Amino acid sequence: MPEGELEIVNCQACGQSLDVSEVAPFSNVECPVCGKHTRVKREFGPYTLMKRHAIGGMSVVFMAQDNTLNREVIVKILNEEYGSDDKRIAAFEEEARITASFSHPHVVRVFTTGRAFGRFYIAMELVPGGHFEHHIRERGSIPEAEMLPLAVQVVAGLKAAQAAGLIHRDMKPGNILLDAAGNAKIVDFGLALVTKGGKAQATEIWATPYYVPPETIEGLPEDFRSDMYAFGATLYHALAGKPPCDEESMDTNKLREVKKKIQPLAKAAPHLSADTCAVVDRAMAHDPALRFRSYDDLLAALETARQRLVSGVVSPPVKAG
Repeated sequence: MPEGELEIVNCQACGQSLDVSEVAPFSNVECPVCGKHTRVKREFGPYTLMKRHAIGGMSVVFMAQDNTLNREVIVKILNEEYGSDDKRIAAFEEEARITASFSHPHVVRVFTTGRAFGRFYIAMELVPGGHFEHHIRERGSIPEAEMLPLAVQVVAGLKAAQAAGLIHRDMKPGNILLDAAGNAKIVDFGLALVTKGGKAQATEIWATPYYVPPETIEGLPEDFRSDMYAFGATLYHALAGKPPCDEESMDTNKLREVKKKIQPLAKAAPHLSADTCAVVDRAMAHDPALRFRSYDDLLAALETARQRLVSGVVSPPVKAG
């Protein structure tokens, strides 16, 4: 529907005409005649919104049909209260620009951005397998032999982001999607920073407490090793069936202390091979200088752990002390 036109629907109970031009997608509108509620509006710019997919702090995500190209997509719509917030709009548009600035098989593609009914949106690739977070929740933990190939894919996506000069800054299970074949794709660069000279510094901490690296808590400059830490914490969670710490608040003092006391993975999950535990523990080293020097080094270590696991030539589990 062209911008500015009225959108009229009929009450499902009594047939009364209702103007829903300014109503948010999938809102329940009360009929002024009979008092019944009608769920309205599926048309949004060039898209037909099929169902709500997720709700975030800044936006609502819908599965949708692209009526121009006849394909299913994801449409991420900025919340109505931020429609006049220049800072939020700029951040929303920056997310789209950042994600569209490079292409990689393990990063979700952004197709376009736009505005409809006064709401900004991003249209992106639909990944049908769901969030990796849901898989962990349903299964408790992910077997080592299954997790290591996925880990390689995620690191490959992070390496591509680094090559484009980006730090994701919110790496976590909820920002990894699985496609129909079970392959991993990174999503949501909404907190990403463009690096200058390899490092960048944020003015706010918005990352997720379970996975946020120590340097972010301290307000220190971040680089690819910050994403590496968050990836390591994600891998820890998937393999152990629980996050590396249980602090849910963003209280700096509390986080600072719990990050110093994280158990080695071998103690949290003693059934895992020493190779895999060593990779995770090094990726999560408190001091960034002690983490892997590059994503290539991390990929090599993951691949070694995977090959040893497949061949049966693995280091035995580390005895928890």
